[in-house]
Amino acid sequence: MDEVAFWRVVEDCRNEAGADSEHVARLVLRALCAMGPDEILAFERHWFAVQDQLYTWPLLDAAILLLGPVDDDDFASVQDWILSHGRAVVQRVTDDPDCLVELAADRHNARGDWFCGLAVEALIKTTGRPPGFGGDLDEPGDGPGGTPADLTNEGETRRRYPRIVAYLDQNPQMARPWGDA
Repeated sequence: MDEVAFWRVVEDCRNEAGADSEHVARLVLRALCAMGPDEILAFERHWFAVQDQLYTWPLLDAAILLLGPVDDDDFASVQDWILSHGRAVVQRVTDDPDCLVELAADRHNARGDWFCGLAVEALIKTTGRPPGFGGDLDEPGDGPGGTPADLTNEGETRRRYPRIVAYLDQNPQMARPWGDA
């Protein structure tokens, strides 16, 4: 499976399920179960590569602003959620993490654990045994890339994330890291 085929699976599943991220995950699992073991592992490699691309401080900071406190497990789910929206969304938030605000209407799905382990489940269903991934496919990285922002500094945060802060301003019930909510 090449990158084009990978994104076709992800985007076809999102297009079919619409805003229902849990349904997207079920559709991805169904698509994986229709593949052979090598294709499933290739899909998983592409998935992990995109997760690595999304594993940055600027994006983590944007997620914290939009979603509230985010720990490592939450951020993995957030990365999966972003990825499940397709290649164009991944590219936009990678280029400008402030674009994460475009997913605000779907933010209730951001912490869902629906995508974790889909390839493993598909391999068990198709081969009857758990995978022997090998290598470092399922090893965590060293930490997010880039430099974290001081989100308690309202001025800096407003400069770095103007669209997300505008969303927060329109939703006064949401907490702000600088503490004025």
